[in-house]
Amino acid sequence: MRRSPTATILLCCFFSLFVWSCHSAFAQQAPQANEKERGIELYRKGNFSEAVEALKEAVKKQRKDSDAWYYLGLSLHRVGEIEAARKAFEKTISLRPDFAPGFTAWAYMQLFSNDYKGAVKNAEKALALDPKNFESFYIVGTARLRQKQTAEALAKAEEALKIKPDYSQALILKTETLISMFAREREKRIESLGRRDKSKSSDDADDWAKEQSSYSLLKAASESLEAYLKLKPEQSDHAFWSEQLEALRFYALSADDPVSDKPVTSTTTSSRPTILYREKADYTKEARLARVRGTVILMVVFANEGVLKHILVLQGLSHGLTGQSIAAARKIKFTPAMRDGKPTPVIGSLEFYFNLY
Repeated sequence: MRRSPTATILLCCFFSLFVWSCHSAFAQQAPQANEKERGIELYRKGNFSEAVEALKEAVKKQRKDSDAWYYLGLSLHRVGEIEAARKAFEKTISLRPDFAPGFTAWAYMQLFSNDYKGAVKNAEKALALDPKNFESFYIVGTARLRQKQTAEALAKAEEALKIKPDYSQALILKTETLISMFAREREKRIESLGRRDKSKSSDDADDWAKEQSSYSLLKAASESLEAYLKLKPEQSDHAFWSEQLEALRFYALSADDPVSDKPVTSTTTSSRPTILYREKADYTKEARLARVRGTVILMVVFANEGVLKHILVLQGLSHGLTGQSIAAARKIKFTPAMRDGKPTPVIGSLEFYFNLY
């Protein structure tokens, strides 16, 4: 099963950033056993399974070699042994409590395991040792986003980008946080429209101002995502993020033009789309193993041709569940909404629930 695009970035890119930050410090230390040197070289060449075996031998001979434990953790992470990697990083820190990359690596393992409190705690320890540790700002920001603390998440993404403007993961974090902020504002606006319909009152000018304000978040998100795509044109997730950028631009531009034939929310139509067929999104194997729970929320246009368009992820889940939800959404069959007796495009939301029993 495919991982979600964000999870793929996390798994494949994150720890390559650590190597340069600690290489010079390692080089100043006295050489240890050949297994350690060979294991580090194998890791740098991308031979992660072989690196694990060599570094396991190294730590057997040199139990107090923090460098060997650190690279063992990196290698274990690369082969998917997350719990073993976490223990290796814990050992690294116990031997070298002033080593910021070790705390960052440990924090990332906790983030990947949904231990947000532990991730923030260790990332902040890394920042206390190294205030320029942009990876730790990213970890804290991601944890805050998952805890729905969007203002702090955005601030941490910005801090990381101040230090490293081309930090791709911080650009994605900023994009997702701005979308999450928009989703919250949109939900409030829809609730307000529903209450207004019941009271038969209307204030078009006020509605337009609020809509523009919330949709400006999507403009900022599209700019951040565009910067990411320019940095990573060959990434495996490029197609997914390109589609998300197209959707962001569509919704942002729609808010700029208050014409009568643009897609509207279902509260302003005489009837809503009627879903005729819908599939449940299945768990991926990885998500089951990680015991991921939650809800994927998609913003879509129920087009008057009877097809879904402009699928935008307002809230995603890791381990391939966002992708599963999008795939299920594309199979939905429906009859379009009606306005003045004619089919009309409507902006709506779809939710896919994932819960292990």
